[in-house]
Amino acid sequence: MSFHVGSQQRDIGTWDSAIAKVKVIFERLLEEDGIRLKMINLGGGFPANYLTRANELATYAAEITRYLREDFGNELPEIILEPGRSLVSNAGVLVSEVVLVSRKSRTGLNRWVYVDVGKFSGLIETMGESIKYPVYSEKRGELEEVVLAGPTCDSADIMYEDFMYPLPLNLAIGDRLYWFSTGAYTTSYSAVEFNGFPPLKSYYI
Repeated sequence: MSFHVGSQQRDIGTWDSAIAKVKVIFERLLEEDGIRLKMINLGGGFPANYLTRANELATYAAEITRYLREDFGNELPEIILEPGRSLVSNAGVLVSEVVLVSRKSRTGLNRWVYVDVGKFSGLIETMGESIKYPVYSEKRGELEEVVLAGPTCDSADIMYEDFMYPLPLNLAIGDRLYWFSTGAYTTSYSAVEFNGFPPLKSYYI
């Protein structure tokens, strides 16, 4: 049996519910059809640290083990899982460059900061602003909340418009922004030549 509790799943109790349903299926298949299942794939969903910190993987492991023992006792099936994001996300840093800073109009309340990396070049998980990456600037000084957008002509290429990031007022074209915890689902989501932009280059240290 395989299941997935949802990407970046912060609610450990979600595994409890899924495991309980799997236990019912194990029992019914054995009782009604004589099929003895031997393995559970717990899937992924283990979260990484973004703007909000997640529990340590060890905490998830301890709780999920407890759920398994509550349902299966000491006769645990074989367990496999896919810890992906929780292992590699926090190991990655995406380096971007500011290509434009502007206001939409004279009366516009917020500055728009456009960078050379957007939704179509690796930051697709900002869709719906679901993943909020920590963003760092080397500039110092007074901060102001900004809208962060990508470089393409696609109107959907806006990473953060509702949840705005405080960035220095003296941020200028050519300055770098560092996106932390971008080791998962960035290079693999980067489009090939969308709008003429090459895919992300990746460096491993």
